[in-house]
This record gives sequence, structure tokens and C-alpha cells, in this order.
Amino acid sequence: MIHLPVHPMTGRLITVVGAVAAACAISSTACAATYTPAAHAAPAVAQCAGASDLTLKVPVSQEHTTGGIKYYTLEFTNKSKSTCAVSGYPYVTMISKSGKQLGSPAGRGLMTIAPLVRLAPGATAHTTLAYHGAMVSTARGCGPVATAYELRVYVAGQKLALYSAMGVHACSNTGHVYLTVTQPFRA
Repeated sequence: MIHLPVHPMTGRLITVVGAVAAACAISSTACAATYTPAAHAAPAVAQCAGASDLTLKVPVSQEHTTGGIKYYTLEFTNKSKSTCAVSGYPYVTMISKSGKQLGSPAGRGLMTIAPLVRLAPGATAHTTLAYHGAMVSTARGCGPVATAYELRVYVAGQKLALYSAMGVHACSNTGHVYLTVTQPFRA
């Protein structure tokens, strides 16, 4: 017979479960007052539904350049009347004035675990978009260089896009990644 080691936490959990079972056997009122994790868990919050719940702003005053890469803060504000949540990385592309996608979608940072950010009405979540302007050229396989008209942004799992003006040079062909969302949503 194989005996598995009992970790101290497991032993305490078994003791607590045994005490709760004994209390329930003695008195139904003691059983009704016992702790259940579900009773103290945070209430479920619906996912923010893109443009119907959020606004997107790219404040130019927060733009900064490091090593030839321009960084833009993307601000997502809950405009609805109820709390909603965002998580992960937004899906970002540049588009032309006619609505055509310019180049490939933005790449993503390396974080694999993204927090769930709850947004009360009026609250804002942020992420950062890196623009690698030096990579935008016909010599680098971009195809003709165009001027982007807007950012088109989708929040994970949503079909309603958010838009913000963005007049930078962009690749016209896909395959060349010149944008990176450097981190997941944060409060």
C-alpha cells in the first residue's frame, strides 16, 4: 500500500471539514452559519463589451520615445452604468481613412498571466502600445508606406471595435509587425 504524504495545510483542511461535519450533525443552525468560500467570493462581473461599454483615448501628452521606439498609453474608460471587466491584451491594428487594415496586427508582450481588471463606471484601465517607426519602410518589406488614420482596437472576445485617431506611418502589406502591445490591461 502506498502512503502519500499529508501536507500540513491538507491536515488542517481535513480537521476543519471534520469539525464542520460534526457541527452540522449536532445542530442545523450551526451548519447554516458555517463559512463557505462562495459566500465570500467576489461577485461575478460581466466582460466589458467593447464600444458599447468603453471609450478609447490615446493621450499624446503621455507619448514618450526610448531607443527610437515611441510608446503610447491606451486608456480604456468604462462609460456604462455598471461595473465590467477587461483582461489580457487588446487586439490593435492601424487602419486607413477608408477603413482598410494597414500591415499586421500588433504583437503582444511576454506576460502569459493577465489580471482581471474590474472597472467601475468612470474607471480607466491602461496598456501601452510600442510603435517601431524605424521598421516602417519599403526596404524592410512593408510594401508602400501609408499614413494611418486611426487605431482600431478590440477588447478580447468582443466584436465592437474602439477607435482613436493616430496619424503615423504604417506598412500597407501584412507580415511585418511594427506595433507591440507591451503589457496586458492594468488598473
